[in-house]
Formats: sequence, structure tokens, C-alpha cells
Amino acid sequence: MKNLFFVALALVVLSSCKSKVCECADIHIKAVKEINKVSDPVQKMKVLSAKKYQVPFQKCNKMTEGMTPEELKDFEEEYKQCPSVKEYKGK
Repeated sequence: MKNLFFVALALVVLSSCKSKVCECADIHIKAVKEINKVSDPVQKMKVLSAKKYQVPFQKCNKMTEGMTPEELKDFEEEYKQCPSVKEYKGK
């Protein structure tokens, strides 16, 4: 019984961990949703330049900067499998 508890706990912890790719996808989708709520191009730019997006965008850009074309392809494939991307594309 004790072992079953630890196995269940480990599964919960592991399933709650997100990859760095999905963290990038989450912030990207959040920004896209916010941009889609406004029609004014100036407001769209203000959304993108908001501090809450700048740091995560910079981290994601740094992560992909030195990638080979093959690594970028893998990144894109993993990105497409992220729950936030699947949910957004399902709309």
C-alpha cells in the first residue's frame, strides 16, 4: 500500500512537470489570445512589448538561437504537441 502511494505521487509530480518547449508554447499562446482580443495595431504592439511577455520570449529565443535545423525541427514538433497549442488549434 505504501509503495502504491509513492508510485501515484511520482506520477502526479512527473505529469505536472512541463518541458521548456511547452513553457514557451504556453506564453506564446497566452500572448496570441490577448492580441486577438484587440483590433488596434498599436494596442497589439503594446501587448507584445509588455514586460510579462518580454522575459519569457527572450528565454525562448535564447533557447533556440544555437539550434541546428534538425534541433529546430524537433523543437517545432514538440511545440505542436503541447497541450496549450493543441487546445488553441482545436478552436
